[in-house]
Amino acid sequence: MVLIATKDVPLLCHSIWSAVALSATRIVRYFGSYNYNLLRLLAIIVIFFPYVFLKWEPLYFENSIFVAIFLSSVIGIIIGDTFLFICLKRLGPRRQALLFSMQIPFTIILAEVFLQSLPSTTELIGCALIFSGIIIAIQFNRTIPNDDLENIQGNKYTGLFAGIGLALCQSIGIILMKPALVSTDPIIVSYLRVIVAAIIMFGSLFFIKNNQLWEKMKDYKKTIFSIFLGFMGMGVGMTMLIYALKFGNPGVISTLSSTMPIMIIPILWIVTKNYAGHLAVIGAGLTCLGAGIIFLA
Repeated sequence: MVLIATKDVPLLCHSIWSAVALSATRIVRYFGSYNYNLLRLLAIIVIFFPYVFLKWEPLYFENSIFVAIFLSSVIGIIIGDTFLFICLKRLGPRRQALLFSMQIPFTIILAEVFLQSLPSTTELIGCALIFSGIIIAIQFNRTIPNDDLENIQGNKYTGLFAGIGLALCQSIGIILMKPALVSTDPIIVSYLRVIVAAIIMFGSLFFIKNNQLWEKMKDYKKTIFSIFLGFMGMGVGMTMLIYALKFGNPGVISTLSSTMPIMIIPILWIVTKNYAGHLAVIGAGLTCLGAGIIFLA
């Protein structure tokens, strides 16, 4: 039962992330990637504090656990999520989702190198089908030329570099987290990652010239919406992913959690009234087939 739930959680997690990524594009372009990331981290600290206060244990001060959480936070949240919003701001949700799927091969390779945790042959076939399906579905998805969610804003190579950096940082963060989750609460681990990232980002905020976070926060509607998106994406989505990682193989969990591009296609279809195209549907079918093989494995 735990194994099945572990495989269900990443899919649900990325369903949430798909909706958040689509909803956050315009908000990120308003606040800026750095400011939006910091704003949502501060919101998570406040919202989850009562749970962490009640469940806290001294073991989180152990060196091995704290160092793993610290490094995972710096690489996965501060660097990785900043890359995420830079990519999202410049390339839009579809291209960002495509580049994010690169975490599948990154995580499988890193898990084998550092954790000796290679998925089974059947699971690898499922991972390959999911990866191929994602590439096909996103690359050949029909788009609306003048839709602002599809328009490239700024330097496209900056967005490309950020997207690949995002995938690599997420993979490294996952590998660092796995050993620390053996005896810990995933929710508290997720919370500590957020605190580390928020402290560092808040401290560096004063060294950024012409930062307009406080002025932009006066738009209360956008600020409240940002907090809600942060709660759903980081608070709910990332905590669910860490829970799944505690019990599952890193490569498999990473693969299942990378199905966000497939989740985004029907949402974009509804929002833009633009049919994704036959090849996109075929790619989605391959992804579903790969997920089914992993579940049966």
